[in-house]
Amino acid sequence: MNKNMQTYAYYLDQIEAELMRCTSEPKIDSEQTVVDAMRYSLLSGGKRVRPVLTLAVANALGSATDQNLLSLASAIEMIHAYSLIHDDLPAMDNDDLRRGKPTNHIVYGEGMAVLAGDGLLNLAYEELFDLCKKQPVLNKACLNIAHQAGVNGMIGGQSMDMTKFESDDPEKSLQYLIKLQKLKTGGLIKAATLSGYYFAEAMQNTDNFNSQLEELFIKYADRLGLAFQIRDDLLDVISNEEKLGKTIGKDARDKKLTFVTLLGVEGSKEYENRLYDEIVSILNQLEKLNVNINFLSCFTSVLMRRDY
Repeated sequence: MNKNMQTYAYYLDQIEAELMRCTSEPKIDSEQTVVDAMRYSLLSGGKRVRPVLTLAVANALGSATDQNLLSLASAIEMIHAYSLIHDDLPAMDNDDLRRGKPTNHIVYGEGMAVLAGDGLLNLAYEELFDLCKKQPVLNKACLNIAHQAGVNGMIGGQSMDMTKFESDDPEKSLQYLIKLQKLKTGGLIKAATLSGYYFAEAMQNTDNFNSQLEELFIKYADRLGLAFQIRDDLLDVISNEEKLGKTIGKDARDKKLTFVTLLGVEGSKEYENRLYDEIVSILNQLEKLNVNINFLSCFTSVLMRRDY
């Protein structure tokens, strides 16, 4: 196992332990069914892309991982888990498989799945409010998470996704789709990336943090979010259910606007490659500003070349 894979494994161990802490007694003392439903989805594994990004960006900027950083990362993952529970509901994407397991509403029923998602969202904000109380310098990071998860981010993108956009102009359709996915998928990826940045900025409080550095991380997150979604759209066509752990072919079944339905497989791959080249250029610029990009470069490459 190379050093970057060891780092990833270490991040995963820290994140899983923190998520267990957030959802364990006496942290949660409530009606057992909704707690079980929350844990069912939150603790079901996954790549933990968003919290890993938070830890990785902070570490790349020279800040060590501590309990405050883990709280930021875990809150983002709880928001992500809630969004998946709701996204799988019949009223939304209507899916019955997630990470190789029956989706939350299949196991616990639709009403309980809604409550489990609500519970995770509110638990995330408990973590963030507690963090703001203990460390007021992290208010900026916490507010950004709320912003990117809300109507100006993930929820806004989900709303666009549920709206049946129709146009005979492929360019208009592409611009609509780019905006949609910059919000829906990109919102939490941007929240995760900037949480790591704002954490390091607050903890170090030096002149090294400036608008140029922040803007580069914003550009990195924007392009990574789009590329991540293009890869998801491709996998819905070229992968299989066993490897992907969720239903494939849903986009075509539901006649959704995706990068593949709009650009085709080869066109989507070309767009993905252009985004990857831009990300590499951004990372190289960050390196010139004394950011340790080793893990971020490797992690980005793995995400954009993944087959599940």
